[in-house]
Amino acid sequence: MKRMYSLIVLPVILCLLLVGFAMPAHAHAAAKGQTSMLSAVATPAPTAGNSDDSGKSWIIPDFIYDLMDKVNEMIQSFKDLMSGKLIKDAIEGLTIMLVDDALAPLYGAFEQSYLFTPQIAEIDVVYMGWSYFMIAGLALLFIGILWLVFRIIHGKQPMGALIKVFLACFAATYLSLTLLNFANVGVNWMAQNSFEGIIGTSGISFQGLEGQQILKALIVGKDGITEASYAAMTLGELTSQTSGGIFTLLGYVLLVVFPLYLVAIFKVLILILMAIFVPMWIAYAAFTGKMETLLGYGNLYLRTILVGLICGLHWAIFVKMQTNYGEGKGFCAAIGIPPVIFAMITTVMLIIFFYFFWLKPMFRAAKSPITLNGSQVLDTLGGWGERSSAAMDNIGKRMGSEGMQKRALSMKESSKRMRESAERMKDKRSVAVNRMASGLTKGMSEAWQGVTYEAPTEWLTTSGTVDAAVMSELELGEPEIIASGMQVYSTLKDEGFSSVSLVEVSPDQRKKLSGQLKSLKPEYQKEVKWNEATGELLLTGETMDLVQQLESLGYSLPAGQEGMYRDGAFVDLASQQIKTVHPSERTEKAIQAVHDSLPMFTKLPLAEAQATAAYHALQQREDEWSWAKRIRMEQGVLWVPEEAAEEAAEVLEEMLVTMNKKVRCNFPRHSQFADDMLESWRREGQHTSLLSVLELSKDQSHVYVPEDQLKEFSAAYDDYRQERTPYWTAKDSTVYVIRDGVPVSYGQPPLSGLDMGSFEKLQQDMLYAKQAAKRKAG
Repeated sequence: MKRMYSLIVLPVILCLLLVGFAMPAHAHAAAKGQTSMLSAVATPAPTAGNSDDSGKSWIIPDFIYDLMDKVNEMIQSFKDLMSGKLIKDAIEGLTIMLVDDALAPLYGAFEQSYLFTPQIAEIDVVYMGWSYFMIAGLALLFIGILWLVFRIIHGKQPMGALIKVFLACFAATYLSLTLLNFANVGVNWMAQNSFEGIIGTSGISFQGLEGQQILKALIVGKDGITEASYAAMTLGELTSQTSGGIFTLLGYVLLVVFPLYLVAIFKVLILILMAIFVPMWIAYAAFTGKMETLLGYGNLYLRTILVGLICGLHWAIFVKMQTNYGEGKGFCAAIGIPPVIFAMITTVMLIIFFYFFWLKPMFRAAKSPITLNGSQVLDTLGGWGERSSAAMDNIGKRMGSEGMQKRALSMKESSKRMRESAERMKDKRSVAVNRMASGLTKGMSEAWQGVTYEAPTEWLTTSGTVDAAVMSELELGEPEIIASGMQVYSTLKDEGFSSVSLVEVSPDQRKKLSGQLKSLKPEYQKEVKWNEATGELLLTGETMDLVQQLESLGYSLPAGQEGMYRDGAFVDLASQQIKTVHPSERTEKAIQAVHDSLPMFTKLPLAEAQATAAYHALQQREDEWSWAKRIRMEQGVLWVPEEAAEEAAEVLEEMLVTMNKKVRCNFPRHSQFADDMLESWRREGQHTSLLSVLELSKDQSHVYVPEDQLKEFSAAYDDYRQERTPYWTAKDSTVYVIRDGVPVSYGQPPLSGLDMGSFEKLQQDMLYAKQAAKRKAG
């Protein structure tokens, strides 16, 4: 019976399975919780007793449905396996998991030190280490100050720059960590404001961003730091969903995340070391006088914090580009390339730049941990200064700026001195020791070492030229009438002027003539105008023949000037000049009437050749100035209308500009005799033409000489100095002159001497020269 039951049940189950496999595949989705495969089969409407709420047939047991779901899952998995999708998803999932696990330890560095420079004063280990070295540095400086005070009290050391250096270093040591922290805070403030301006956000503290947010923002733009929807996704998942998928993820990690992580870590380590040891570097600079140490320190610290600022700006720029790309704007959207690709390329370029700008100088400083390669920094600054001065001089010449050219030449000389100082830094300690030994032995140590003193080998050197624009100022005379005598006569006659004769009486006859004129008949006295102070006798009407009568009485009078007269104003018909005989308010009106009624022109004071050239130049530009059509050229003299005289003068002054080249001549270094030389020339009345054009600097280090007078100046300069004895003055007022390579005490400055400045500076130069020669020979 049981066997019979099995034979009936097994065929039924097989039929049901075949029916299940024959159902459409779209009616069931395995592993997704969707509708069963049997839901695609047409079934009657559910009623009580023959179906449930899920739409399953009451005929088929539930375990059959579960079995069919498992079978569908197996079939789908087999399809995925055969198509490669299963393998691809597995590889991507494994890669994303590994990348996320690898990046997790890096996020803290990005969060703390990538966008901003950490405030090192708040790091316990930094503050503790700095405190120890600060106490040691202050103790050393205190001992040094006590030693200086002892020497000053006993008169063995002058109160000068050295004690000031110690005091300055004392304060700098105590405040060094605070000053470094202020620098960091200032850079961070600049970074915060720059990020807000570039990305276009406000109210966001970028210092509070997490490491993942910083890196996600390069992938999705500012939404990565403002939208909460991205917080649940890991950096690997987010990057893999961009165009390029897993390859973009790997490139982003290898070319962006890891290199910038190393930069951030290296930056922090360097800042920590520099903050801890800064007191010892300051103390070393105070004791040795090697300012190159502080210069090298400042150079490295500045480069380090700038590296952090540059990294932050690079990040902000590409976050902005990614934001625009997501909105379909900007350069990347126009060419269809995601900004993350450019971020990878520019990060590589940034690392290369950091190598030359930051890492290479750091390695050089590490080779000289005491001086931090400060001399090379000074030499580099000097080289940049020379190139900058050349560029400034070029710009000054193009713009015609004499002041800019002079500043460029001064910068050139300063840069040259800077490079010389950089070379001397190599021997500074040896020279300091030799100077101290010379002071203790009264110069015997120098004699033992064979230090030879020499006067300057070059007494005058040139370092460049200045092109100065020289504008000739035209002095305008009084306006004159340019018209024929008949035109003047008829015009002024209509204006109420009368024909007169003007006689100028010599001073020896004026008093006698005054008495003689008093005897004239009353009707004639009205027609005679006499001014005893100026000797001007004006005759009108019937009195014009009075000159002949006066000559018969013994007066010697010149011929009268025939002209027109009204209210004290006289116009000479021959010379056409206007004179004021009796000044008054009415006279001014009469003169104005002459100006209004007659053509008035002003003569420009130009040589005939210049006047001719100016006349033709102005005629060619008549369209620019209306008055240019009315200018006149008569007998080599250029006349312009009175009302346009000032404008015409300004135009011609610009046309007559000439370029005067001046040469900068440098006197021997530290010398102070240039002012005395010029004063001697003034006192003796020599070289007056030179004195009127020479421009001596305030420190007497150089003078500007017109190029065409350079030979004259050189000859006069040589004549002056060859007759005089060079001398140097020490701090204790001892005067030295050089005899056979040895400084000899001279007592008082020579009467005919050249003040060459400080003896200590000369001594320093000679010791440097000796040390440099020994170093080259060794």
